[in-house]
Amino acid sequence: MKMKRLFLIPAVFAMVVFLTSGCGQQAPNEESATEESGQFIQISHQQFENQKMEIGEVTIQLFEDAVKCNGFIAAPPNGIAQMSAPLAGIIATINYAPGDMVKKGQILCTLSSNEFIILQQEFAESSANLKRMKADYERSKALYNEKIGAEKDFLATESEYKAMLAKFQSLKLRLELLNLATGKIESGEFYATFPVLAPIGGNITSHDISLGQFIEQQKILFEIIDVSRAQLQLAVFENQIGKIKAGQKIIFNSSGSPDQVYDATLVSIGKTINPESRSIQCIAKINNPASTNFINHSYIEASIITEATEARALPTDAIVKAEGKYFVFVVQKTENQNYFLQKVQVNPGRISDKFTEIIDGETLKSVVISGVYNLPTE
Repeated sequence: MKMKRLFLIPAVFAMVVFLTSGCGQQAPNEESATEESGQFIQISHQQFENQKMEIGEVTIQLFEDAVKCNGFIAAPPNGIAQMSAPLAGIIATINYAPGDMVKKGQILCTLSSNEFIILQQEFAESSANLKRMKADYERSKALYNEKIGAEKDFLATESEYKAMLAKFQSLKLRLELLNLATGKIESGEFYATFPVLAPIGGNITSHDISLGQFIEQQKILFEIIDVSRAQLQLAVFENQIGKIKAGQKIIFNSSGSPDQVYDATLVSIGKTINPESRSIQCIAKINNPASTNFINHSYIEASIITEATEARALPTDAIVKAEGKYFVFVVQKTENQNYFLQKVQVNPGRISDKFTEIIDGETLKSVVISGVYNLPTE
């Protein structure tokens, strides 16, 4: 038994020596290629390439302090419109559907009704009567001025003329609100239908009509939202209000495209605290909203940039954490196609856009900035 033990120990020792001496002659695996020599970690050139390591320096980066908040995208009062029927009638034509893009003044649909025809008839009759009464009024006025006609006859003619003028003007305004040419109606050419026009340009978000449907007066027919005027309505907690002011930059993303970042500008801060959420409503103007495809009332998450400062930083991927401390790996020397790394403790600060601030990091040079996840940290 003693002889076997004495034989086994030299054999194991010889195998270790063989494996150790062979490291420079064959490709090592990821685990065996990393060695610690005193205070250095030695890795081969092949391991450096396989793990896609890179060497970099501390750089100056911009770090932004921000107030986190959420809210939703909303159209302002002049960016949303709801069209209703000014008269009761039957839907004659429908020219657009939800999702369609329309321009201001385009005909969305047309309606027909008996009330509409009667309105045109009354206007045409008022126009004819007004011309006759105007002639009577001018003749009576001339006679009265020449002391020929009686005053009571002149006053009666004047009263009838002004009453008819008022009726004519009222009917004319009602027809003009229907976007019709009143001169054509005065000549006896009546319209069979009247149009409903788009008051703004934008996307149709809803309509609740069908051909032949009877529509009551003032029923909502269409809703249009101009997304180019979309803005942000943000809820900022009251303990953060002191940090924000109009004109500050905002970055945000929507629930529909969480990976896409947009920017806006804070334009107003509310003056009333919501008693339930303890937040204040703020409004932000979206920069270049026409180039996006926002949805009204969609949820967003935002950051209001309150301060921006420059600081020394390294890529966040260059920093590892072990036992509550943070380290980076610095290349101390290269020899025989091997890298000798030293683990150096650092004091990280703010994190912004894939970079981490390194406090008092001006002495760091030749730092491994990527591929450090397999290096030993103990």
